[in-house]
Amino acid sequence: MKTARTLRLVAHLSLTTGSLTAASLNAASLGAVLAASVLLPACADENDPGTWVKRLDDPAQRPQAIKRLAQFFDDAMSKSEKNRDDPQVKGLLDQIAEPLAKQYTAGNLDEKTRKDLIKVLADMRDPRTGPALAKALNEYEPGKNDEDVKYAAQAVKGMAEDGKLADQNLIDALWNCFSKFQASKAKSINLVQDLHDAVLTVKSPSYATKALDKLSAPVDPKIPEQSLDQIQFWQRTAIQVLKELKYGPAARPLVTMMLTPSKRDLFATASSALMAIPKEAEPLLIAALKGTDPDFAKLEAMWDQKSYQMMIADALAWISRPAGRDAALAALDAADNDGNRAGIAQTLYRYPSDPRVVPAFLAAYKRIPDSSDNALIGGNPHVPLILAAANLYDTSLCDWLLNEIATAKGDEKDATALLGLSSAMKIMSPQQAGNVGKAVARDGTPRESDMYKLANGVTQKCGTDASCYVKVLNDPIPSSPPTANMAAIKAAYMAAIYGNAATRRELVNVIERVRDGGARLSVAQAILHLSPQGDVNTAVALEKIVDADAKTGNKAVMSDDDALAKVALMLRSRAM
Repeated sequence: MKTARTLRLVAHLSLTTGSLTAASLNAASLGAVLAASVLLPACADENDPGTWVKRLDDPAQRPQAIKRLAQFFDDAMSKSEKNRDDPQVKGLLDQIAEPLAKQYTAGNLDEKTRKDLIKVLADMRDPRTGPALAKALNEYEPGKNDEDVKYAAQAVKGMAEDGKLADQNLIDALWNCFSKFQASKAKSINLVQDLHDAVLTVKSPSYATKALDKLSAPVDPKIPEQSLDQIQFWQRTAIQVLKELKYGPAARPLVTMMLTPSKRDLFATASSALMAIPKEAEPLLIAALKGTDPDFAKLEAMWDQKSYQMMIADALAWISRPAGRDAALAALDAADNDGNRAGIAQTLYRYPSDPRVVPAFLAAYKRIPDSSDNALIGGNPHVPLILAAANLYDTSLCDWLLNEIATAKGDEKDATALLGLSSAMKIMSPQQAGNVGKAVARDGTPRESDMYKLANGVTQKCGTDASCYVKVLNDPIPSSPPTANMAAIKAAYMAAIYGNAATRRELVNVIERVRDGGARLSVAQAILHLSPQGDVNTAVALEKIVDADAKTGNKAVMSDDDALAKVALMLRSRAM
């Protein structure tokens, strides 16, 4: 390399002086030229990341340097099969993460280069990129740096999941962006989702009081932008953060929100958050149901037909403690309209068993006519109660259901018959199976006939043996026809009816293998029924299943696990 460079220098001197030629070059001159050539810089190694890091300082070479360093990172990730802990990837990041982050924070980049840079910085999931990510989040402006925020949010979420997020400035920047972000102005639903997911994953304790502040904002549901920004984005996400943090002081604001008519769309989210703080939530919900809290009473006066009662009763039932059950039974007895009677009665199955529950349920059912002009009820108000009856795990209700099916009249007979048969099959004893079979033959469809064959087969096999029913749950469930899961569902119900604490442990051991959504729900409910005083160890076991399924990324499985997560919370609540 040096020899070639020397020859080029000689040629250059020959052309410029006109007197120096190869022939006349003496030894001394050649030595001087060679000495001078040593002073020229060596060729830069284009395959060395360090070479391109140095070029970041040159504005003219900066865009190309950023692009080349990004390619180094992409190549390293490909070779390591996306493993950021691979020694080669980590070594590369030691060279390039901080210099590239400084380029982003310094600014003065064209739009394309800036976007390319934040994308690669986000993919690094490296704490040293924090200042750059924080800058992207703090400087959010709708329509100007949406992509930067999207990539930054993805990075923060990934770092939090990997346990690498400790930069409070970055944590604060994420909330700062969230607090001023307006979903109504976003051009991409992916950006909205990424920002929501990042805030929820980080769930920093520093977010608690900020989330509470979000809940107090007024909302006019007639203004679409307010509904989208406040209800669907800011306040819903804030509630979810409070749930993840199990933040006790949120109980009163959450109950207040549930009683605010303009925020009724947040009821389910708020109810779920209250499940995570049962000790603080239960007395407030009971006060709201009874109307004994003056602040709540002002809001309750705004509801037609006291419809808040069924909503509060529903939230209270998810807490699933004896005190709530007693309050619900009292409210059911005092209810002055069919809507609240039906709504409260439907929640009774979520509480620990009590001799008063079934009589109260049947009394409420009897007081409600087949058709009601109550605005809170759509269709036959008996239908949801017929569905809920099986979850009381009382075989005497099987005979009651058969009577309701036989005596139903008019337009509602078909619904009463089909849903009633489904409930009756779940709780029928071996002695009742024959009468259920006759009712299926008389009032059922081919679907009910298929369900009955499966349910009756399990019933005749196991009789009153709870352990036998649990063993049935080990059998694989075919993906078709839709009724194929009935054997497992029936087994779960009968295990709950005839089982005890030992049966509960057997169900916990088998539930992970039950992958069908309907069957898994039935097993989870059976576990809850067999745990009247709750059980923290069982809750932990269910939560481990939920966490393991979440790591698979299978949304269908994760959706089915919602029942397990709720049962785990109810078990913890009962055990307090």
